[in-house]
Amino acid sequence: MTPKTPPETAREIESELERHASKARLAKIRALTQTKQVHTVRSRPSFWKPARLIQRITPNRIIQTWLTTKNSLTLRIRQQCPEMQVVVLSERTERPLLDESTALGLAENEPAWVRCVLLQCADKKWVYARTIIPHLTPDSPWVALQKLGDKPLGEVLFEQKSIERTPFEFSSQPLTDWPYLSENLVDGTTKAKGYARRSTFTQADAPLLLTEVFLPELYS
Repeated sequence: MTPKTPPETAREIESELERHASKARLAKIRALTQTKQVHTVRSRPSFWKPARLIQRITPNRIIQTWLTTKNSLTLRIRQQCPEMQVVVLSERTERPLLDESTALGLAENEPAWVRCVLLQCADKKWVYARTIIPHLTPDSPWVALQKLGDKPLGEVLFEQKSIERTPFEFSSQPLTDWPYLSENLVDGTTKAKGYARRSTFTQADAPLLLTEVFLPELYS
């Protein structure tokens, strides 16, 4: 005869199975929520304006001077904060935002190499920067950037005189629109807007789209 399982043991087994099932359901819900958030952010329209319309983005002169800095932004920040740090939020191949795909001439679901970082002064987050490089193959002129680590991108871009850059475009968007950013901001800041600029760098016909978002802790 098959020995019977004691009632206490049976209840323990049943309870353990229920805990595992509950954890699995919770993990599934979290995954679906994250997927929905990424899709929502990615599909949200962004409106970029040329330099002549910067007044429509913000009338604030201090913010405008940051937005229109033509030379290395990294150098300007280091002048005010010598101990500036680069914090890498994400660095991988993924689908860019829709307006980024459009700017680079990519198909809607075409992946690219995406790097998101924060430029910080002590514990204050000053700039969120986002780099998009399509077709990052071993023979790409940008391939070395995959090993950039916590080195500022600007220190690389402005060392090479052969790199061309398009004029700036400007935008003002809620900080929650930017991937990987809101979870790294202090409470209350996420409801604010970020003032952004972007331009495309080209080297040997290979584009690199750089977006820089100026955060409230920089200019408030």
